[in-house]
Amino acid sequence: MSSLLKHIIMISILLIGIGCGRDGPLLIDTPIDEISNSLSTLIPDLMDREGIVGLSVAVIRDNEKSLSKSFGYRDIESKEEVDAHTVYKAASLGKPVFAYLVVKLAQQGKIDPDKPLYSYTGESVIENDVRSNQVTARMVLSHSTGLPNLGLKSEKKKFYFNPGEAFKYSGHGYLYLQKIVENITNKSLNELAEELVFEPLEMSRSSYRWRDGYRDDIASSYGEDKEKFSVKKEAWVGYSAWSLYTTIGDYANFVSHIMSSSKDPDSVAAQLLEPTVNVVSGVKWGLGWGLQDTVPNQSFWHWGNMAGFRHYVVGYPKEKMAIIVMSNSSKAFKMIDDVMAKAIGGSFPSYDWF
Repeated sequence: MSSLLKHIIMISILLIGIGCGRDGPLLIDTPIDEISNSLSTLIPDLMDREGIVGLSVAVIRDNEKSLSKSFGYRDIESKEEVDAHTVYKAASLGKPVFAYLVVKLAQQGKIDPDKPLYSYTGESVIENDVRSNQVTARMVLSHSTGLPNLGLKSEKKKFYFNPGEAFKYSGHGYLYLQKIVENITNKSLNELAEELVFEPLEMSRSSYRWRDGYRDDIASSYGEDKEKFSVKKEAWVGYSAWSLYTTIGDYANFVSHIMSSSKDPDSVAAQLLEPTVNVVSGVKWGLGWGLQDTVPNQSFWHWGNMAGFRHYVVGYPKEKMAIIVMSNSSKAFKMIDDVMAKAIGGSFPSYDWF
């Protein structure tokens, strides 16, 4: 993509944001029933305008899920509607969950986040490159390894800069760290997630690998013209960077825990939300979570984007407010910011960046 085209796209995004009130105050005092009624009117209209098939939204207040609503279809052909049981492929929303379990393992003394990962197994992330000896778990979780992302044919698997020097979003780094963690613990990713995240946080419908029990609830995903994406096979082995299956309610439990526990400086959440590397003006990265300069206080965020699934999460720990939006339509990012503006207000510079 040319620099001119990128500039045009960014200006367009900013103009859209101005139009939908994305820099308003947080809706802390607006009654939740009023917000619920407003979303019930707004979202169907936006979905119809943009051609969105299905969408779920959850709003957290006082660190508790106070609103959860679903709209549209999880599958057009069967006319099955999206509901609280709908399972989404969460894509990159699995990264903060993985970061949580890695920091949990660090607290248990099973991994040192600042020790070179090469020293655990002798496995290089890039063969014949001495910089492989420098990569640490902290670098992986903050996307500062210099490694590329997944799925981009134009990017070779190599170091684009020396580890720890800058930011570059990298799925390859996450998969490398996953291998190291599984080797250290002699447990699979999903076993660790069940033990350290899913069971303690009551995320009973979440998994990094496919379950047969998902068959009646899994959301299909759709492209620009509502064409269904084909699924050749599900993830029978878990992948930290992209294979999380979850529901809107389960992920709300995870976000609620991050916010409620982050006030403890010794908690996993506090470490995840500590700024580690600068990205662009107003956007930083902690461990797993992106961070953004917002008013009145810093908020954390992440997005998911894979084969028609589009998700976005923002949490304000000090205000005890958050929103999770999940959709099975590739055009959903055209309306998610409008939903956020109506549901919790505030600003979100990350939306202009990713």
